[in-house]
Amino acid sequence: MLGDMVAFMDLGALVIVLGGTLLATIARCGWRDMAVGLKTLSRLGSSHFDKNANRAALARCAPEIKRRGHLCAEAPLPPDRSTALLVRTYLVNGSIEALHTTARAERSNREIYRARAMRVFDYAGEQAPMFGLVGTLFAITQITPSSDASTTEAMMGAVGTAVLSSLYGVLTAQLFCVPIAGAIDRRGIREEKERAELTEWLEMELTGDRPRSLVKLQDAA
Repeated sequence: MLGDMVAFMDLGALVIVLGGTLLATIARCGWRDMAVGLKTLSRLGSSHFDKNANRAALARCAPEIKRRGHLCAEAPLPPDRSTALLVRTYLVNGSIEALHTTARAERSNREIYRARAMRVFDYAGEQAPMFGLVGTLFAITQITPSSDASTTEAMMGAVGTAVLSSLYGVLTAQLFCVPIAGAIDRRGIREEKERAELTEWLEMELTGDRPRSLVKLQDAA
């Protein structure tokens, strides 16, 4: 089994595909977007937005605002920066419209950030197969035999590197880059849905217009 795995390892082909893909992606999207993509990737396996914790904080601060008014309330802010900004906006303005404006602006910023991260991995997914082809062409140029190797041996080695280069390029794109871009998108959509639900509940709490199904949300506190 280990021998079979070793047969599919070619360090030169791997360096061409991964190194070339990385450099081409940086050249195309820039260092800042690359940093955004890597930061988003590092957070993909953890929960960046805790809906329950933020819901509990809102369930505590909404009654405080209703009881003492938006200017006098000493409301505990939610842990999420964007959700806390919504509360601060209402505390300053006392306006649902201002809360909506802030919510739209924050959502737009998050969507732009998510698009930048996705673009990095979409670019990488486009570049990886191209550098698999580059590795293939480079391997073909190495067919010329050396003094201590036969033409057949040189050709077999070059063909092996050529095939593995193409394989690495396709696998890097289809099993890493493209799935990562999709995972970032799915996670962003899920978080936006959760944020929208919390914003809707907060608005209904502040205006007093609540359906019965949401009355018990305060119990989360």
